[in-house]
Amino acid sequence: MNKMFTTRSLIVILSVTLFFAGCYEWRNIFQPETVAINSYFDVWLSAQDDGNPDNDWTNPDLHDIGLFGVQLPIGWDVQDSITYFIKTTEAGYDNGGILIYSASHSQTLTDSIPPAPGYYWWGAKTDGEASMIYFDSLYIQPRIYTDGQLGTFYLRYAIGDEDYWDRNPADDISDPIEITAISVGVNEVIGSANVSLFPNPASDQLNIRFKQYENNVVTASVIDLRGRTLITNRLLYSENTLNISQLSTGTYFLRLQTGSESTVQKFVVK
Repeated sequence: MNKMFTTRSLIVILSVTLFFAGCYEWRNIFQPETVAINSYFDVWLSAQDDGNPDNDWTNPDLHDIGLFGVQLPIGWDVQDSITYFIKTTEAGYDNGGILIYSASHSQTLTDSIPPAPGYYWWGAKTDGEASMIYFDSLYIQPRIYTDGQLGTFYLRYAIGDEDYWDRNPADDISDPIEITAISVGVNEVIGSANVSLFPNPASDQLNIRFKQYENNVVTASVIDLRGRTLITNRLLYSENTLNISQLSTGTYFLRLQTGSESTVQKFVVK
């Protein structure tokens, strides 16, 4: 069971693949539905045990070089040196590292899983062996850069590990995930340049400020790392406050939606 991840999806929560495989599956994947041209966006991914009763995460040999891939439109790119973090059920076993671009893995993905016309595979490997002993969950946040192309595109994600070439060379591949590139960016009201979250880290309350606001109704949802919506509220002013006193310490996502547009930002509760 020397392996690393599988797939499901969420918000454009997308189905995907990443790292050692067969014993885990995607729990949450957050990808924006709309992005500005000549800009960038972050994708938040987490994986969990796939529920197979044969999984034994106490095996000390559960470590390997992890593989990651994303199929992108030609002209788009991924920020190199992506951090990943593996949370475990036993103290002292948490670990993490960096996914580094690999020309050889990119070529292997291309040869084994031919990309759609107009797309290419960007592949990366972990900078060292990643340990899955006492595995609980895995987190990764790649940043993707767009170019000047307008239109609707479809991203795919892949994960695997070096010891499982028979997976060709990924344990799991996502379905195509839709994202639309527009000239003015994600709705100006909820675009990252217009929204401020503070304090961050927060404790009892989270303030949400819109630099420009014109009577828009914005729905704010607080989502935890398991994909559960814990708080939903309507924001009706340029400055708003969410009561988060009931939230436990940890990392959360704030999903802002107005009309058909939505974005996701991350915040921490201390």
